[in-house]
Amino acid sequence: MTSKKLSWEQGPMKLMATPQFISGSTDQYTVCATEMALVHNAISRAFNGIYQQALFVQPYEYSSFVAYCLACFKGLEAHHKGEEDHLFPEIEKATGKKGLMEVNVAQHEAFHSGLHKWGEYVSSLNSGDPSKYSGQEMIAIMDEFLEPLSQHLNDEIPTLIALAEYGDKLDLKGIMDKEAEQVLAHMSKTTQIPVVLLNHDVTFEGGMHNFPPIPGPVRWVLMRVCTMFHSDWWRFATCDTAGKPKPLYRFATVCD
Repeated sequence: MTSKKLSWEQGPMKLMATPQFISGSTDQYTVCATEMALVHNAISRAFNGIYQQALFVQPYEYSSFVAYCLACFKGLEAHHKGEEDHLFPEIEKATGKKGLMEVNVAQHEAFHSGLHKWGEYVSSLNSGDPSKYSGQEMIAIMDEFLEPLSQHLNDEIPTLIALAEYGDKLDLKGIMDKEAEQVLAHMSKTTQIPVVLLNHDVTFEGGMHNFPPIPGPVRWVLMRVCTMFHSDWWRFATCDTAGKPKPLYRFATVCD
């Protein structure tokens, strides 16, 4: 593969450098912010891939593409629900600062309407008639929320780093691990977890990240076995079952 950026790296959502890559620090705040950045980058790759392929999907692929889009929507929805139900309240409880994470919640609200409009669109196609899919309509709806979503995903990382002012008073790692456990427990291993795994580039930042932080054999099963289910969905992802980046299945020049 050449050094030229793959199309999905170019937008419309921005990929971010991780705090650990930038600073080399290993304190809990840097580690936690880095793990969050990696999740956010996976989300950005997934939505970039959808956006860029939307106009080029063929009619015989509509059903698979719509199902993949719905899986991405549900994955993002689960991520943000975990933040609002557990992560943000627990941070405020531990710091004694009510409203500390209110800016993050407000940013969720900024893209909530457009995101859920998109979710309803792909859900209705998935449960109804996928042949009614329109790439133009898909792009138009996504244009309503991608910018504020991308802004939020990027802004949340320095917010987590700034919590370092609370030092040992705040067990951010413990809170985030608990939140991740709760979110993953409610995510399907065959329809939602692959969204993150197949949109995480293992070569990112020189391959320095052990992500997600799970035992190798478990990761292998999730990557190689669980993705055998609905394999027609995952062709639209940005990385293969080894985690290596790949050109989009239906390549578009929308963002060139």
